[in-house]
Amino acid sequence: MIDNLVRKNVKNLKPYASARSLYQEGVFFDANENALGSTVTVPDVPDLNRYPDPKSADLRKAIAAYVGVDPAQVFVGNGSDEAIDLLIRVFVEPNEAVIIVEPTYGMYKVAAETAGVEIRPWPLTGSFQLDLSSLGTVSAGAKLIFSCSPNNPTGNLLPIEDVRGLCSKFKGIVVLDEAYIEFASQPSLAEKVREIENLVVLRTFSKAWGLAGIRVGYAIAHPKVIGYMDRIKAPYNLGRVSAALAQRALKNKDDMLRMRERILAERLRVARELKEVNFNVFESEANFLLVQYPGMSKIATILAEEYGLIIRDFSGRERLEDCARITIGTPEQNDRLVETLKKIV
Repeated sequence: MIDNLVRKNVKNLKPYASARSLYQEGVFFDANENALGSTVTVPDVPDLNRYPDPKSADLRKAIAAYVGVDPAQVFVGNGSDEAIDLLIRVFVEPNEAVIIVEPTYGMYKVAAETAGVEIRPWPLTGSFQLDLSSLGTVSAGAKLIFSCSPNNPTGNLLPIEDVRGLCSKFKGIVVLDEAYIEFASQPSLAEKVREIENLVVLRTFSKAWGLAGIRVGYAIAHPKVIGYMDRIKAPYNLGRVSAALAQRALKNKDDMLRMRERILAERLRVARELKEVNFNVFESEANFLLVQYPGMSKIATILAEEYGLIIRDFSGRERLEDCARITIGTPEQNDRLVETLKKIV
């Protein structure tokens, strides 16, 4: 199935062979690096004067062990955004379409627009769920569907059975972005790529792991999908430092879980206190809350300009009228935000 979906030029492409893709060991005279060393050092990250492993094999192995898949099913890159861009370039011809569930993360649309392909919005239901019965109205000539669970900015999960149904009904690639899955009550679908050939799951170190600054994301998919992504990616798409820190994070899983529990407790508290002052607070399975209040756009502006408190205003988006997204902060930050909102409203 995968081979039949891939763009012809990608299928026929001879990938670039970088110096380190040919030889990983030896005395290197082949890549025009600075053999004298580096102008800076990072503890426990050697050889910064040398190009990194093009495939970040050690990190892929560590992620595979964490997720419960084979390393051949793992792609790592510069945030999930790189994987989003590559998937469009692997599968979607200029005369074909990408389906994007709405409302959702805005980078799917930006990546599709950049690639010059058709974009077909597929509205979620009133409760922000998939409407599988309406898939046929948008699926003709489409190669790729982008969905997100927990969804950003609504915070809700897509039920596993609905995602399975989508993969069964759609004859293209189903991308499920699980950037916030560590905060959710539902398990990841990453292991399901073993049995669902057209499912691609995106994950990241930016949220629960607290590593947005190192820009490491990953995709879990059928080995053929991973192979095609590797074929067209930049030669050295992930640096030594970022790869090393991501590997180090995976060894500190307990720290991540402790932070997760604190964030979930604060999410419940902030939701409760905002409901007490008549905010409509949507149920969330992520590290943020979608809230609704009359005049939210003005409230967000006052928060930013008068109090230095920044929330994400979504009130201009269709079906998100008077809505804003609030990331859960520290207890002290949350107290300050809640008290300021109470003062404003």
